[in-house]
Amino acid sequence: MEKAYDKTWRYGILKDLYGIDFKGNLPIFIQNFLKTRSFRVRIGNTLSDVFYQEEGVPQGSVLSVILFIIKINDVIKQLPTGVNGSLFVDDREIHCSGEDMGFVERKLQEAVNEISEWGKKNGFQISSPKTVAIHFCRRRGLYLDPKLLLNDCTIPIVRNAKYFGLILDSKLTFKPHVNYLRRKCIQSLNIIKMLSGTSYGAKTSTLLKVYKALIRSKLDYGCVVYGSASKSVLKAHDIVHHQGPRLSLGAFRTSPIQSIYVLSNEPSLELTRERLTLNTFF
Repeated sequence: MEKAYDKTWRYGILKDLYGIDFKGNLPIFIQNFLKTRSFRVRIGNTLSDVFYQEEGVPQGSVLSVILFIIKINDVIKQLPTGVNGSLFVDDREIHCSGEDMGFVERKLQEAVNEISEWGKKNGFQISSPKTVAIHFCRRRGLYLDPKLLLNDCTIPIVRNAKYFGLILDSKLTFKPHVNYLRRKCIQSLNIIKMLSGTSYGAKTSTLLKVYKALIRSKLDYGCVVYGSASKSVLKAHDIVHHQGPRLSLGAFRTSPIQSIYVLSNEPSLELTRERLTLNTFF
């Protein structure tokens, strides 16, 4: 979305509050909170003219986020039958699956048109440069990529797309995400190397806490999703996971991995992925 907070329709917020049975003094307070907002720009001792904010919610306020979410939450209701989606503040995705690419293309185009029309009625403008499409299919050359339009512009088809911090590739191998995460974790390992000096280094317990905070947290995030990758792809993370506790313990490179796990009280990444998956679905 383009300038989502600045273009939110104020009357639409009050209308949605009434629709979810918000009555009494609270809607009146919110109405007074939104109306008659003005601002000026100051450079040194010079002030600009006063500008009035006709639409939008004040940025920086705790209440503004809640009001914005209430307003934008209806966008998911515009999706036609057969198209699903998810929404996180102003980031959204829609998806449709099927064996008939013509049917999928028509459904997705219908959904894009409905969302775009809803946005125009409610003061939102969908950002064409930020919108991309990705075609998930493991069969090579069997199905052509869909052709979708937004604001008379063709939505580009990409091979990799980042969503909620996860890099999704069209074949769902998760290799791009695993490699990207490995590079980020190796950079964080340099911090542990600097803190683990023999003459000035931190204690083992402190180094393990640093490892869990900077590296393990990254490896655990989204592992329920990318854990479906092949073992050969996931093996790239094992190298990082072995090196972190090894540096924290000050162990030799020839030390057995199982001994490293026991001394650091760290399970293997495979066991961690299984545990988090069970916690998520059961």
